[in-house]
Amino acid sequence: VLEFPKYFTPNNDGVNDVWVVRGASTAFYPQSSIHIFDRYGNPITEIAIDGQGWDGLYNGKVLPSNDYWFNIELTDRNGNKISRKGHFSLLRK
Repeated sequence: VLEFPKYFTPNNDGVNDVWVVRGASTAFYPQSSIHIFDRYGNPITEIAIDGQGWDGLYNGKVLPSNDYWFNIELTDRNGNKISRKGHFSLLRK
């Protein structure tokens, strides 16, 4: 089961501080790409499926509260591909 969080709050309180796909790893999906874009379609970052997730920074600068989009391509060990697109909110409080 894959989970794509609807929001995250990078305020260093230890809860929802990064946006990360849950339920996926290189053990199940040896090939993957996860890209995050701003509302204009400009690429923000690419994160690893087993990585720490996205912390709301772009080139070391804090991005504002807004909606961001993702595009995920996963390929399992049998060569089956899964593609998902969606959006989530970055909330700064």
